[in-house]
Amino acid sequence: MRKQASYLIGLLALSLFPLLSQAQISGQSPLLTTNKNNGYEIGVGKLPVVEGNTLGQFQMRGWVSNGSYQPGVEIRSVITGPVQNDGFPANMLFSTGYPSFTTRMAITADGNVGIGTELPDFNLHVVGNTHTTGDFFGRIHFDDNASADSPPSDYTDEAYFELHQLSGFGTAPASTTTAGGLFTLAPGGASDDHQLFFADDGIFHRREAPGAGSWSNAWEKLLSSVDITGTPNQVAKFTTPHTLGDSQIWDDGNQVGIRTNAPDPAFDVDIKGNTKADGGLTVSNNAFIGAALAIGTTTIPAGYRLAVDGNVICEELRVLLSPSWPDYVFEKDYRLMPLEEVEASIKKQGHLPGVPSATVIDEAGLPVGEITANQQEKIEEAFLHLIELNKQLKQLEEQNAQLRTRLEKLEGRN
Repeated sequence: MRKQASYLIGLLALSLFPLLSQAQISGQSPLLTTNKNNGYEIGVGKLPVVEGNTLGQFQMRGWVSNGSYQPGVEIRSVITGPVQNDGFPANMLFSTGYPSFTTRMAITADGNVGIGTELPDFNLHVVGNTHTTGDFFGRIHFDDNASADSPPSDYTDEAYFELHQLSGFGTAPASTTTAGGLFTLAPGGASDDHQLFFADDGIFHRREAPGAGSWSNAWEKLLSSVDITGTPNQVAKFTTPHTLGDSQIWDDGNQVGIRTNAPDPAFDVDIKGNTKADGGLTVSNNAFIGAALAIGTTTIPAGYRLAVDGNVICEELRVLLSPSWPDYVFEKDYRLMPLEEVEASIKKQGHLPGVPSATVIDEAGLPVGEITANQQEKIEEAFLHLIELNKQLKQLEEQNAQLRTRLEKLEGRN
């Protein structure tokens, strides 16, 4: 009887096998279930499942040439928590691989999805590289890679975020923080890999060639408004290759001061100190010089306002003398040197009295204003002498006329 029953069951299975190759469930509320228990015990009944049990497995198989069906994909479920009277938590594991299966994706009882891990801690937890061609929404998790200073060769075509201890770097940034966020960007190709370390006291950057075995370039701090300090309106300069400080230029947007932070309000630019221009200098309006001006020389003799080493050409030169013009020569109390004294002075000095000698002119130069006034004085004195000589000449002419008249009368008597 028992053999007949086994025979009938075998025939039933063989008759149903073709139908299972195209199985379907239909109806108003279709439901496909697999039921798991841990066996049967007399007096107890079916034994309940426990944490860690595999609830079931579903494999997609294919017929191969060795005469058997081999699996290519597997879906299974494992109980992941305590079993209660009304249920239990379980996950769902998706596996692929050849020649043996590897779990590729997991869905936990809480709804977390893990790729590359069976124990995801987030809604989507990926262990490995991720590539997104569309938009990305949501948060990015930082891995805890605190103690490793991974070389550029560990990063390929990716952006990677991690929590990193300062002490974990081979060469640490100049920071006082204990740990911070590390962002690594490896764009791929020939582009350098870059890292940004977000510390409590600033952001630091370094870069290296892609695929390098270590980070050899030093960290550089990105300057912020906290790092940059200075004097308001004082133009900054690099006091060292990496340090900013105050320059000697002051600019409040309205006036500019060089070597002064209090420029004269009457001027747009105020320079306290010497200025040198190796190129041309064009002044399109008035120019005022408070002391002296030197052209072609750096030496200005004492007492002079303009020194020119070279020729000067102009259409007209006007000299305004501080002393009076020598009209004093025509005043009644002016002593006109007699010509005899002038002659004697010339013979003795070799030049007109009151006129600089050639030696003085060679040594001190020609004072245009002074010489012009001096020459004017001599011209006026010469005119006074001419006027006097003219008077004497007329007097002689009158005397000659009288003598001629008398002579003619005497000759007439004879």
